[in-house]
Amino acid sequence: MGNESELGPRIHLASLGCAKNLVDSEKLLGRLATAGAIVGAPAEEADIVIVNTCGFIGPAREESIRTILDYSDLRTSGSIKKLIVMGCMAERYADALKSDLPDVDVFFGLHAHRDILEACGLLPNAESDDARLLLTPPHMAYLRISDGCDNRCSYCTIPLIRGPFKSRSPEAILAEANDLVRSGVRELVAIGQDTTSYGKEFQQPYPIHRLLRELSKIEDVRWIRLLYTHPAHFTHELVAEYAENPKLCAYVDIPLQHLNDNILRRMKRRVSQADCLDLINRLRAQVPDIAIRTTFIVGFPGETDSRFNELLNLVRDIRFDHMGAFAYSPEPDTPAATLPNQVPTDVIEDRLQALMLAQQAIVFEKNDAMIGKTVEVLIDEPTEEDGIWIGRTQSQAPDVDSVTYVIGETLEAGQFVHADVIQTEDYDLLAKA
Repeated sequence: MGNESELGPRIHLASLGCAKNLVDSEKLLGRLATAGAIVGAPAEEADIVIVNTCGFIGPAREESIRTILDYSDLRTSGSIKKLIVMGCMAERYADALKSDLPDVDVFFGLHAHRDILEACGLLPNAESDDARLLLTPPHMAYLRISDGCDNRCSYCTIPLIRGPFKSRSPEAILAEANDLVRSGVRELVAIGQDTTSYGKEFQQPYPIHRLLRELSKIEDVRWIRLLYTHPAHFTHELVAEYAENPKLCAYVDIPLQHLNDNILRRMKRRVSQADCLDLINRLRAQVPDIAIRTTFIVGFPGETDSRFNELLNLVRDIRFDHMGAFAYSPEPDTPAATLPNQVPTDVIEDRLQALMLAQQAIVFEKNDAMIGKTVEVLIDEPTEEDGIWIGRTQSQAPDVDSVTYVIGETLEAGQFVHADVIQTEDYDLLAKA
């Protein structure tokens, strides 16, 4: 069993789910460390294990439960003194989880960091409120600009878990961004449930393109990346900002979810196929080298063979740079769960495979076309092989996209280098600095 030192308990935190959850974990770790805890201990040497759960969809909840059960063995054996579960799944399902997971000492939902500190035997202090301990490489950080969502897509539980949309103040965001850059961060990745709705509730307009422009004025920031946009809220001004702002990565994440008009209406996406195609065309016209990432849901209720084939053919025509796809699963308390014409699981799996194979062929062709080109790469970390590093171009977002392996003897993490692409490695690139 880990022994509590004079500085406080040894704490191990497992963070599951999306980048928004990761920011929650980083802020909690910062507050724990400021309050005197020893954070980052291996689970087997910890006094307390905290699991920050994801509850967005069924597979995410299953992963959260498996993780909790793994740590429950340490709690049962007495190796750890306390097991704490927090986050989205605990926010929504705490009552059911208490009976199903009896080895967990306490459950906390969202916005309960002070209570968690107290459960760890620590006293919150004023300094801890703004503390943050990055779990990313020190040169890159996620910057949460909002929380919650008002879109109410028919399949989505985010409003039930995270509540209504709320923008952070620009003053708070810019202050945090400046602190991060002073600490060595060179890539800021703006995130939220719907980043394109930023500032909509302010009395004085402060739209997302203005926030991006203000962030770019921070002298030592090199790249700014925008994730989690919504096609219904992607303005002409934001497209222009991409064209005009040299620090804004030529990369955009637009989860389209589908491209058949009937399915888009059933999803309550508030956009049409024509709207989505127009946005893509405007982006490519004004930012010719832009990389577009999207995600789709396959097997949504009412998705017939013809409606799926329409999506499949459009994916082949549009040729996205990156694409994720998910099998639809009905979520409790969502309108989509009660829609007629639910699609059988085996049909969903076949369609998912067909869509991903189509995208794979597109990516491999795009990668082959990169051979011989020079790209700017941000070095993230070394590989286990001497002289080969893992990095990313502007076209590659952290965690969700492919990477660029760079050959170079004198490189270091956080360095920007120009490298010549010499080979492809399936989804990844190999380049020489």
